[in-house]
Amino acid sequence: MLIAVAALLAVVTFMVLTRLLWLNVRPVRGSTAITLLVAVLLISLAILAASGRLSWLAAAGAAVLPFMRRGIGLLRYLPWFRHLFGAFQQHQRTRDEDARGGRTGPQGSDQMTPERALEVLGLSGNPGRDEVIAAHRRLMQKLHPDRGGSTYLAQQLNEAKRVLLKRS
Repeated sequence: MLIAVAALLAVVTFMVLTRLLWLNVRPVRGSTAITLLVAVLLISLAILAASGRLSWLAAAGAAVLPFMRRGIGLLRYLPWFRHLFGAFQQHQRTRDEDARGGRTGPQGSDQMTPERALEVLGLSGNPGRDEVIAAHRRLMQKLHPDRGGSTYLAQQLNEAKRVLLKRS
């Protein structure tokens, strides 16, 4: 019985809120009525979501939907957010370069030499193809960007593997 009452209250308050907020019909008591209706809607949706009769995602969507008309006006700020996010990304790139000392590589060189490749992969001597692949795989599992490593280190590992495999 509680579920049926909650469902009925949710539907009625959803319709009233949608009418009030989308059609600009002013309630008699102003914002007090809207606050009360929002509370009833949230409580009834919470009961339905807690009982498993309504997905929590659908409940959240139903709770936000009546207010979307007012939120549509916020879309004009999207270019500003894009600009802000671009500045944040530039700051991240600058910080990463500063952490590396502003150099292109750990030794300040653009080119991966075979000696440097051996050092990066932790190998010595003249390793075979299987040793290079095994060392690359072992280090990549630890340093891959998807596992918390950096893209710079992953690029260095890939370049070292390429140089050593091309050499042998």
